[in-house]
Parts: sequence; structure tokens; C-alpha cells
Amino acid sequence: MTNPIGRTLLLLCSLFVIACGSNNATNPTPGAGGSAGGATGQAGSSGGGAGGGSGTGGSADVIVPTPEGTLFMDDFESGVAKWDVTQGTCSALADGTTVFNCINGGNEARALAGDIGWGEYSVQARVKVNAMDAGKRIYLAGRFTDSNNWYGAGIYNATPPEVQIRKKVGGMSMDVARATFPIAVGTWYTLKLEMKGSTLRLSVDGVLQLEIADSTFHSGKIALLVDRSDISWDDVIVTNP
Repeated sequence: MTNPIGRTLLLLCSLFVIACGSNNATNPTPGAGGSAGGATGQAGSSGGGAGGGSGTGGSADVIVPTPEGTLFMDDFESGVAKWDVTQGTCSALADGTTVFNCINGGNEARALAGDIGWGEYSVQARVKVNAMDAGKRIYLAGRFTDSNNWYGAGIYNATPPEVQIRKKVGGMSMDVARATFPIAVGTWYTLKLEMKGSTLRLSVDGVLQLEIADSTFHSGKIALLVDRSDISWDDVIVTNP
């Protein structure tokens, strides 16, 4: 006769074996479920990275600091060889000193300089409006990737006049921030666009006018953009902010 305790132990062992067998039928390879879970977790992590920033991949979220000190300087006394004029007319002009004059009556005059890899920096320039059509804008631009993608510290000939931080994304320009400012024809102003991380600041004559956060662009050149206006530029300086 089998001992009752022994029968109980045999019954428990049988149940345990059945249960284990059932698990192996669902997951024939021990540990495969854990591996699949790890793979899913990695895929989820990659998806999260791709969704960051401006939709150009997780790595695009990283803004590379530029070297310390002055990165670029041009007072145009030695000519305009540092600039690539890709549209319109920009040339050296005598105005007390030598200035860089950009004129466009049809669309946009565009002059580029600097390094596409610049990330955090400030660009500053003296600017004088000689003539500007109503409703038009000119920009001291930064993080300029191409003519369809950039940030700009703008002067807008509205009623009343404004200074603006704008961006152009995929060919569509839009306001980021704006404020009224009394721009006068024939007067020199020092316009500055600072880009540190996602913080954008616009100053005129050393006084902060606008500050806002935007993380669309992470690096790019500088540019002088002139739409249906006659504009003089001088003393362009790029530094690490």
C-alpha cells in the first residue's frame, strides 16, 4: 500500500510537470519571452529618440557648442570676399567707412558666411535702412541651413515698425516673437541675434527686446537677407554666447 503522504507528493509532482509542460508548449525556447521583451524595449527606445527635436532624428537634438571667442569678424574694409552672395545684389559701398550694401527690388538679396556646423553663437551687425517697401522685412539670420530653413532677427516695416524673431521652416516663414520698435530710415542700429541651446534672444543697441525658446534648428551659417529694400551692413561679429 502506498503511503498517503507519498501519494500526495506524487500527485503534486504530476501537477507540476503538467504545468511546466504547458509553459513549454506556449514558449518552446526557455528565455525566448525575455529576449523578445528586450527587443521590444529597444525598439521603443529608438522610436522615442526619433520623435525628438524637429523630426530629423534624436541626434538632431544635440546642439554642438562652438569654440570660445570670436568666430568671425568683418568690417568690409578689405572687401567682401568672406561672403557668398547667392541671390540679388550685395557689394562694397563707401559710407564714411566701407559698408556692405544689399539691394533687391524683386525678391530677396542673400549673402552667406560662416560654418554650417556652428551651433551656439551670437551674430551681431550694424544695420541701416536706406529704403524699404511697406510690409517688407530684412533679417540678420543664424543657424542658416539653406534658403528655406533658418532663424532671423528681423526688422519689419509695418505700422508701427517692429523687430521680430522669425524662422523659415521648409520654405514657410512664421513669427516666433515680435515687438514694436521705432526704426528710422538712415539711422544705424546694432542688431544682435543670440542662439544658446533652444533660447533665442534679439537685442537692439545692446538692449534686449525679445527672448523665447524654440528648438527647430540646431546649427548653421549666418546670412544677411534683404527683401525689396536697400540696406547697409557693417561690423559683423560672430562670438560664442
